[in-house]
Amino acid sequence: MSGWLSGPRDSRPLGHSAIDGGGDPFGGARVVSVAHFEPAAGMQGEALDSYKRRFGTLFVDESTRRRGGIGSVVRAINVLGEQFALKTLIIPERDERASEAECERYEADLKTAFRQEFECHKAVSGLKGFPHLYGMGEVAGTPAIVMEWVRGETLAHVCDALAVDGAGRMPALVAAQIGRDVFDLLAHLDFLEGGFVHRDISLANVMVRTSRLSLAEQVEEGFFDVCLIDFGSSTPEEMRGSSFTRVSSLTRKATADFAPPEMLTEDIAGIDALRKSPKIDVYATASVIYRLACGRAPFDLEAEAAQSAAGSGDAADSRGEKGSGKNAEATKRAFSPYRVKTEAAPARPVFAHAAAADIAAVVLCEPEVDKALRRACSNAAQAPSVDEVRDVLAFVDDQLASVLLACLSADQGKRPTAHEAFNAFSAFCGHYLENVVLSFRGEPLIPCTFDGSGAGSMRDMFAARLTVRIAAWAASVAVLVVVAVSAAYSADGMDASLLLPGMQWQGALEPWMVALALAAPVVFGAIFRGPSLHSRAGFIRASFGVAAASVVEGFVLSNATVAPSSAHASLAAALFAAAAAAWCPFVADFALAVVYGPARRKMRGALPAGAAPRGVFGAAAVALEEPQGDRAREDASADQEVSADQEESANQKDSTLEDPRKGGGQSE
Repeated sequence: MSGWLSGPRDSRPLGHSAIDGGGDPFGGARVVSVAHFEPAAGMQGEALDSYKRRFGTLFVDESTRRRGGIGSVVRAINVLGEQFALKTLIIPERDERASEAECERYEADLKTAFRQEFECHKAVSGLKGFPHLYGMGEVAGTPAIVMEWVRGETLAHVCDALAVDGAGRMPALVAAQIGRDVFDLLAHLDFLEGGFVHRDISLANVMVRTSRLSLAEQVEEGFFDVCLIDFGSSTPEEMRGSSFTRVSSLTRKATADFAPPEMLTEDIAGIDALRKSPKIDVYATASVIYRLACGRAPFDLEAEAAQSAAGSGDAADSRGEKGSGKNAEATKRAFSPYRVKTEAAPARPVFAHAAAADIAAVVLCEPEVDKALRRACSNAAQAPSVDEVRDVLAFVDDQLASVLLACLSADQGKRPTAHEAFNAFSAFCGHYLENVVLSFRGEPLIPCTFDGSGAGSMRDMFAARLTVRIAAWAASVAVLVVVAVSAAYSADGMDASLLLPGMQWQGALEPWMVALALAAPVVFGAIFRGPSLHSRAGFIRASFGVAAASVVEGFVLSNATVAPSSAHASLAAALFAAAAAAWCPFVADFALAVVYGPARRKMRGALPAGAAPRGVFGAAAVALEEPQGDRAREDASADQEVSADQEESANQKDSTLEDPRKGGGQSE
């Protein structure tokens, strides 16, 4: 896999047809007349007559027809060549078993619902992220709505185009960027008079416009021109009334895979108020992003239904009712999406990085993430392994899991608002690359908070941590200086003798001898630790250096004789104090920085079967940095160095990887 958009695709934007191209735009199209046209915006006089003539005769291409809620949408062109979407109400054939009055009442309810869809769409027409609405009329006596034809792709197509593995997962960062932009639209609806709730956000009802930038270019930009469509289930928050509730229950259904529990039942207290809450869209949007990032919906309703049917079948066998209509009805009652979503929590998301058997292949699809990893690796002693890179990226991705699960709460009151979700998704996207570097170093990540204070609180935390570390070093150095100076001053001129196997010394102690001996633990600790200031390995090496120097000096002191003899205990106490003071700053460096290292390793237990590491990421990174046909590597140490020549070739390789992605976008 060389990129997300690795060549031409057969899929087309929703409604894309031959009339997109050149030639006769009306060839093969059916002519329809729109009667009793009612503009979405108030008009009168000549302006109204001219506006009606604009939509009076339309040419529709039946090959573009798609089902949308209680209607069907088809692409239409007027005599001026303008493109529109024409949505007509679908009136089903009458059931012979139903009475005439029942059929007429049902048709009236459908028309009422279609009219309500028009009114709801009118409330958001003209806002960013929503199709423009032109008006409503009748086509052959059937209600019809004329709206903007959105050029782009639904998320159902986008998730296929951007998938980086066989399960259909797209990178967590890209999924979060789409989620951020959808939540941005929903957050702005709070300022709309009367409010607005879509109530059926799904893969089919969210589009990415490609009229200005192609899908590949939007991936590169990190921002998506998203658009919500199909308002057949939408409602203003303030709408009330039993007739609306009755019509909604008959004609307006949410997509079960993405809908919150309150949209999947009719018999809970306060259902009317619950179904008019904007938090319905928060749950549905989080479910959609879960699907994009994990390749599956939060709940596998098909598997639950099959399991319920199997259980009912076993029970029917025991009663001798297998194959009866009674058993089928019992199975239908036994399976309830509402119960599935309220009695169990969704599985914690497993994103592409955590599930990848070959993490290098996934990172190849993410040039910016690869650059962040390379930057983090530049100061490392050796190239990281597959496990280490997987843990680093999976730990950062897990922040998104926490945000999604909060949005997927079965209790509507516990879900964040759209604005709060936007804050969290924005923080995740904005700090993702920086968090990759922090995760690689084992440092705390910048949090994704719903109140938008993550970066500020992180700065405060880092400032506090730095202050404590400086204070620890200052206190340790002060103690060490005081102990060394006082001990050196007290031992000045003392007679001492040392008797060791093969070695004998006798003479007067000099102040510099005592001071140097007391400074040895901290010096050896720093030498043994090396540049790994915050790593566990560095801390262990530093502790070993302090301990080794202290033990050797303690052994020497135990075999020495000092006059007066009372000074021997004083020197031993000074050595213990110096060793403790030398160890404290190394503890501070480790404890105040590497606090999340154990949590990263625990995530390996959540990896799916078959995700065993293959190869070494460091070698894959070197392969990325060197162009094809480059000379063979001279030695292993050169693999771990990031020189200027390697950086230049890495940039050339990055541009090579990005080109096919740009060229693979859907042509318009």
